[in-house]
Amino acid sequence: MSTWQIIDLDPFAAARAGLPTQVAVPADVDPAAVTPIDLARYGVDYADVEPDGPLASDLRRLAAKQRPVAEVQKALAERRWADALAAVEEVLAIDPHDAPVRLNRAAALRELGEPKAALAELDAVAAIFAVVPLFHRNRARVLEDLGNPTAAIAAYREALELTPGDPAVVDRLRVLGAITTVSGPDGPIEVDREALADLVRRDLAQHDDNHQHLASAAHSLLGDGQPDLAATAAALALAVQDDDESTRLVLIEALLAAQRSSEALAAAERHVEAESNSALGHEFRAVALARLGRADEATSAALRAVELDPAAPAAGRILADGSG
Repeated sequence: MSTWQIIDLDPFAAARAGLPTQVAVPADVDPAAVTPIDLARYGVDYADVEPDGPLASDLRRLAAKQRPVAEVQKALAERRWADALAAVEEVLAIDPHDAPVRLNRAAALRELGEPKAALAELDAVAAIFAVVPLFHRNRARVLEDLGNPTAAIAAYREALELTPGDPAVVDRLRVLGAITTVSGPDGPIEVDREALADLVRRDLAQHDDNHQHLASAAHSLLGDGQPDLAATAAALALAVQDDDESTRLVLIEALLAAQRSSEALAAAERHVEAESNSALGHEFRAVALARLGRADEATSAALRAVELDPAAPAAGRILADGSG
């Protein structure tokens, strides 16, 4: 009877642990209780007993890389990034397919200010670590370093799907503007901006002939800091009923808040054409013109706004220093 039991490991789980897909454990040992270090030690014993066995080369390789693997981890813990990279090369010289050490290389490269190289390392093992939240968090951080917030948000969202509510991920998504606070029935709530936008668009489409619903949505969305969605709702409301002065003003304000100055100017000009004595309309028009660099026209619009409302704040600032 064999004194060894050969254990088949899940290929992805084995790769994530830097193990071969088959390991040898003494017959009297509970496989569930062993650690990767135990497996390396058992591998040496197995290779001595079965030097020509089918697992011998893989298990010798597993044992041989334990020292440089430990050196990588120690160097990372001590923030010795260059030493960590040198030890990584030792590991890969023994086992070119060691996935965990590729993650360690990515961490060291990021700390050394080489995010592009770090991302390449992470992408090389992405399929292996697809179910690991920390992998997606680290990849998102590298993408932030590379100035790619859109891709970073996508990576953080993948991490959040695997660990819902992770405060570190939620915080980064909030900083990146992917999470927003809206008014809920029981007070303010945080929601994913993309999911909210999808819900709002569907709601607006379902009520595209209901002026009151659309106008109310525009006001609410603007108040909740969703200017692009507010502008969409306001435009739909005005398509149903174009003489709603309040909603015209919401549209202009939303476009300004969304930094869509040319559209805001066009909307403001339509509004003051319909309501020539609208102080706010002229003030919004002045702001849009100032942002577009049309200083003389902005001054004229600001003067008209102040004539109608001496307290118009943005118009007053434009007249004072030309700012928008």
